[in-house]
Amino acid sequence: MKQNVQIRQAEVEGHEVIELASEAVRIGVMPGLGAKVIHLLHVPTDRQWMWKAPRQPQFPRVPTGAPFDQGPLVGADECLPTIAPCRWRGLDLPDHGDAWTEAWELDRDATADGHVVTRLQLPISPLWMERRIRLSGEVVRFDYQLRNRSDEPFEYLWAFHPMMNLSPGDRLILPDDCRKVRTDTCLGGCPLGQRGDEWDWPAPVPGVDLARFDLGGPDRAVKLYTLPMNEGWATIQNEDSGESLTFRFDHKQLDTMGIWINRGGWNGYQHIAIEPTNAAPDALDLAVNEWKRHGCLQPDQTTSWGFSIELSSG
Repeated sequence: MKQNVQIRQAEVEGHEVIELASEAVRIGVMPGLGAKVIHLLHVPTDRQWMWKAPRQPQFPRVPTGAPFDQGPLVGADECLPTIAPCRWRGLDLPDHGDAWTEAWELDRDATADGHVVTRLQLPISPLWMERRIRLSGEVVRFDYQLRNRSDEPFEYLWAFHPMMNLSPGDRLILPDDCRKVRTDTCLGGCPLGQRGDEWDWPAPVPGVDLARFDLGGPDRAVKLYTLPMNEGWATIQNEDSGESLTFRFDHKQLDTMGIWINRGGWNGYQHIAIEPTNAAPDALDLAVNEWKRHGCLQPDQTTSWGFSIELSSG
């Protein structure tokens, strides 16, 4: 049965927060700071899925082009049109793109109807984006429109970038045909080689169990990508409690999952990120020129896609 959804407004450190709340899920969005998802709480299990760095203030305002680690290390960001900084079509594209630092326009009429709709003309890239979030019971739905407002084709990488809390017993489950992953970045002596190296999933080398987020030692981190997927889902399930979070998407729109595992190798933090995306690896120039996995919009062309997050008590 569809549950009623409440709309709540609050202020956190000077930023407006819009929250959608059902009996099972609470999700909070901060439109003025990258339209960031700052929390995703599953009420029956009291599990907060979104991670935040243990520091204050939590939500500093940062300028366009700021390094990502100087920003608010909380929850989920929209990365567009790149994740790693690079130069593309004469533009210097910043770390994690040029959407996460910006104030997005909030559609207050849509909010009154129970949706959180935000829009942004990116300040560097010639791209305009709209995102719509709606909640029904234990399912959060995200829908996107992206338009190229230039008179030239423009390539892009989009990724939903949710930094998430890691609990003992968590395990990442991928479709059965996801048997290989490719390395993008290794930090802290992680034994998964160099960018482009391909590995068996989930046990690439002795002592490493990627499905259980075990990198075989402390102070390591790695960013991996699946090969193109034939099924559109990925699940984090806790083997002790049974609680889970599942991403679902159309694999013809989004055929890739980015997998970030940080066991202290980046800034000493412990968290993970499971990232639905249309491209790989993190840098747009490499995605276009080397890996050949990216999107492209013709002049004035618009595209759309979406995904869902399903929470469960197990």
